[in-house]
Amino acid sequence: MSLSESLSESLSESLSESLSESKSVIDQWSKLDLTTRKAILSYEASLSLTAIETATETATTISSSSLSRSSSRSSSRSSSDDTSSAISLSSKSSSSSENEMHNYSETSLTSLTPLTPLTPLPRAPNNIFRTSTGYRNVFTLPISYDVNLSTSILSPSNLSLLHATGPPSSTPTSTPTSTRFAAMDSTVFEIFGQKILSYFTFHSISLTVHLIDGEEINKTPEAVTALIDSLCLYKLKRREPFLAIGGGVLLDIAGMAASLYRRGVPFVRVPTTLLAIVDASVGVKNGVDFCCRKTKHSYKNRTGTFYAPVSCLLDAGTFIKTQNRRNVSNGCGEIMKLALVRSAELFQLLEDHGEELVESKFQSNPTANRVIELSIEIMLEELGPNLWEHNLDRCVDYGHTFSKVLEMLPNVDLMHGEAVNIDGFFSAILSYKRNLLTMQEVERIYRVMTKLQLPTFCDDLTIEVAWAACLDAVEHRHGAQRIPLLSRRIGNSICVSDITREELKEGLCMFHDFGNVVL
Repeated sequence: MSLSESLSESLSESLSESLSESKSVIDQWSKLDLTTRKAILSYEASLSLTAIETATETATTISSSSLSRSSSRSSSRSSSDDTSSAISLSSKSSSSSENEMHNYSETSLTSLTPLTPLTPLPRAPNNIFRTSTGYRNVFTLPISYDVNLSTSILSPSNLSLLHATGPPSSTPTSTPTSTRFAAMDSTVFEIFGQKILSYFTFHSISLTVHLIDGEEINKTPEAVTALIDSLCLYKLKRREPFLAIGGGVLLDIAGMAASLYRRGVPFVRVPTTLLAIVDASVGVKNGVDFCCRKTKHSYKNRTGTFYAPVSCLLDAGTFIKTQNRRNVSNGCGEIMKLALVRSAELFQLLEDHGEELVESKFQSNPTANRVIELSIEIMLEELGPNLWEHNLDRCVDYGHTFSKVLEMLPNVDLMHGEAVNIDGFFSAILSYKRNLLTMQEVERIYRVMTKLQLPTFCDDLTIEVAWAACLDAVEHRHGAQRIPLLSRRIGNSICVSDITREELKEGLCMFHDFGNVVL
């Protein structure tokens, strides 16, 4: 048996045995014997050492040939655990796309020196290795946070807010914490401010509040800086969580500030809009818009970080009922997106109950609860295995190609979910033009969007805007359009990278025709 065959067999057996015994990323790595660790590092079989599952598949594939012949085409996709009232997301950081893995196998493995000597340093043998040219540092970054579904979150008897931000002062084994800090949307404070202050007063806690106006125009680096100013004044400790209470804009600003202050402090998300509950609150992305002094253009979410909250507390019953009809429909734009690309069940629920859901503002009933929970589950399933977006072919980017440019245009009065829905309907038309959907399905989508009181048309989506969006997509998605389209049926999608300007022109003609039609 050759060295490569022997090593490949050892890699496969050791990794598989480790995976069968433990789900923890750290446990997976620590359970590997030193020889196997050195082999993984030497051959770089895993693009990310937190993606041990990918390494297993790669090692198994390598063993079928030899390390001098590279034919690995592996990709891994993790699925979320079943979700109950507390949805826990524990991510094994990265999952490479099939194309990325294929390219890596074909180019990199064949050019690697068969064995690079690696010597572990005695004080950190699991992390630091001496190489022929210097050192290699290996550190896993496990991410775990809970997405908790709650009710009556502002009732003093509900301890979720209290416990999420630190031990209560009455806990004898913990250092008393008689203060808390919250970044809060100004509108939320107008409606719930007194109730929130009373909640903490009841528990003998003094709450310091930093107010932020929640409109998109305020999602700027300056807003982040202002929040950091308040955190400095408050003297937030390194391990002290603060609350972020508000909609998507507030959560983005707070998450950005949390990732920067002291190079990272914990924060707890409390989303107060339907849109934030099903979208912004459950992932790890934070970002603010940026006005470039060189190009004189404003770019949506051009600056941002991947930084997870310590937990998310979701209470649709308390907060959504205070939203107006337009804001509720705005949240439905993101729910519709998820239905179109991932779930025929979710689409059917919207088709059967859409009008009722908007009018009732998603207040507690089995259908509303199912729509919200299913939306959250889908988002977690899509984001969890790909938190850092190593795989850029993402179905959850549906509705987020043309809308990014559209909603940043001057004098365009569109909320985020509305822009996403307009983009989503235009993308459905592009899918039809490629024979990926029937006209009956396009018309069905149009009717459901109308039931949800969502816009499906905007005059400002011109060929110039659409093509600029495609060029921006190529830049943002690393050299390819990667535009999600619906494929074969509602609830299924593919990503394409060959949409032409002429194709956009033809699609926009039909888009305008639908803008003047009532089905």
